Amino acid sequence: MKTDNILKNIVLGSIFLVPFIPFIVPNNLFFPFITGKAFAFRILVEIIVGLWAILALRNESYRPKFSWITVAAAVFVVIIGIADVFGENPMKSIWSNFERMEGWVTLLHLFGFFVATTAVLRTEKLWHRFFNISIVASVLMGFYGLMQMAGKFDIHQSSDRLDATLGNSAYLAVYMLFHIFITSFFLVRERGNSLLKWLYGLALILQVVVLYNTGTRGAILGLLAGSLVVNLFVAIFEKQNKKLKKISIGFLVGIVALVGLFIGLRESPFVQNSPVLERLAKISLEERTTKSRFMVWGTAWEGFKENPVLGWGQENFSYVFDKYYNPGMYDQEQWFDRTHNVFFDWLIAGGLLGLLGYLALFASIIYYLFKDENNYFNILDKGIILGLLTAYFVHNLFVFDHLISYILFFSLLGYMHSINVEEENISTVKINKGVNNIAIPAVIIVALFSVYFFNAKPIMANMTLLSALKPQEEGAMKNLAYYQKAISIGFVGRQEAREQLAQFGIQFASSELSPELKQEMFNIVVGEMENQIEEDPNSARIESIAGTFLGRVGDLDGSLIHLERALELSPNKVSLLELAGNVNLFKGDFAEATEYFKKAFESAPQFNLLRIGYASGLIYLEEDKQAEEILVPVFGTVLVDDDRIIQAYLARRDYEKAIAILEKRVADKPGDGQSLLSLAAVYAEAGYKTKAVEAIRGVI
Repeated sequence: MKTDNILKNIVLGSIFLVPFIPFIVPNNLFFPFITGKAFAFRILVEIIVGLWAILALRNESYRPKFSWITVAAAVFVVIIGIADVFGENPMKSIWSNFERMEGWVTLLHLFGFFVATTAVLRTEKLWHRFFNISIVASVLMGFYGLMQMAGKFDIHQSSDRLDATLGNSAYLAVYMLFHIFITSFFLVRERGNSLLKWLYGLALILQVVVLYNTGTRGAILGLLAGSLVVNLFVAIFEKQNKKLKKISIGFLVGIVALVGLFIGLRESPFVQNSPVLERLAKISLEERTTKSRFMVWGTAWEGFKENPVLGWGQENFSYVFDKYYNPGMYDQEQWFDRTHNVFFDWLIAGGLLGLLGYLALFASIIYYLFKDENNYFNILDKGIILGLLTAYFVHNLFVFDHLISYILFFSLLGYMHSINVEEENISTVKINKGVNNIAIPAVIIVALFSVYFFNAKPIMANMTLLSALKPQEEGAMKNLAYYQKAISIGFVGRQEAREQLAQFGIQFASSELSPELKQEMFNIVVGEMENQIEEDPNSARIESIAGTFLGRVGDLDGSLIHLERALELSPNKVSLLELAGNVNLFKGDFAEATEYFKKAFESAPQFNLLRIGYASGLIYLEEDKQAEEILVPVFGTVLVDDDRIIQAYLARRDYEKAIAILEKRVADKPGDGQSLLSLAAVYAEAGYKTKAVEAIRGVI
């Protein structure tokens, strides 16, 4: 029994460390806000699960108990695992990458965390201790946010949206969203200690203030929706406490009135001068972000229709985004790997089965909340938990999930399981000492194996990649060696290392190193990009990076081979059409370049940059009438102030038009020395020596 107590206490101590994972930001790792937390969580879970497994082998009271929550979680993990194995890129689905650190490996760790914690946190007291530790952690995180507001700590993502140690305002927002409802739950359940009530109340105020100042609209809407559900539920179902019922009705009226007042004042200076309120006021179907969300969701729907049952596997939305790319996304991020909607994310990752498995997690909580055979929850308790689920659900309509919100959600699943399982469900299977003598060492070996392969190797690769990105005293060849080492360590982060290597290769090519070293570098980069293409043959992104690298180092024919392959994989991606057009311009194949520019323009004529690009190609071809038809209706002239138009006129030695554009630019920006210098260069090329000298004097 003494050994059992030691094991139990170590497991409990490890579980109680989990709420502090959000504070981990190791600066010696690539993507420190993501990778540090993920590695810490995985290592802790491997310790927790390993020691719990030994404890469960020795003591039947620590073995898992049945609940439909456990069944739902297990089925969900299995469905996604099958979807990953048969998906577009199984290795990526299982291992993910440094930027996201999710994949089936993380899902497996979350399930392990759920199973072990529900087996060890067997009493209400232990679960309350866990959640109170989490509330304390959220208060510390809140104070960090206040220090950011005061300018004492840097905000990492933007100038005014708090992100604390999570590095992303949306991540901090959902973290606080969970804790607002968790704190409210304990506040209303606290019966006797008035000091605790005050502490919970102050924590709640701090959490709301920080959430508001993240400026995350999805989380703020989630908080409003969750609050409405809490008060509506109490107002409808509370029969005994009339005072509470009236308070809930009052809150309902207040929330509705507040929303109505905000809508009425959305154009007022008070709202427009507040960064957060102004962001909320901009919500509309015509807003750029809203329109882009609908386009991404439309793309996801097309991908779902292609693989409706099991989807594409985790981390594979990028293939869907490329294949069904909407040209209206031209002015947005070009390489989406998330749908910015958790339900579409699971629809893509696991198809209809995966989404139903995910929704079953919510349903299982609601089932036990209303079953409540032990009358553990009163009406207000149930309302708050329903409010939390609603808030999280609404938030997930607009933002993708991440490790910390997963941990909180699986903690809620674990709590609801533990409160509702029956003690008589404890396993009565006896395990003899002979079996334990084999099983316990096997558990230890598996745990050590997990720590090494799930953490030690990826951490080594991550730190090596970060070293490759930093200037090295030994010079660029040392960086190159680090890149090669990072790539060789294992799958996790290999693609990111190769992408960074291609960027490094472009810088390397323009350095003052010897031709022999440059050739060596070129061979290495090309070889690694070819290896990546072989591993991931349907990635338009990899083909694009390879094509960009070759184009920048002068291999234009090689560049076009990769860009054309990228366009086969993503035929509607306008940025790829532009890139292929520009490479043809450098080759001097103006007709082919113009064909690409034309396709780009016709795909999304609403974007003036594409209009100008197409017109510049026509000017190269001396198709001035067509260029005029393209430019004049929008700009009122063919002399559009754009470097591509200027270069097109210079290429055909039409100096007068190039000069006219630059003279107007100088007139519009009289203090811009660079514009004046460009004008001087064109004057000189056109033979206007005196004007060129005058322009240079103006620069001086």
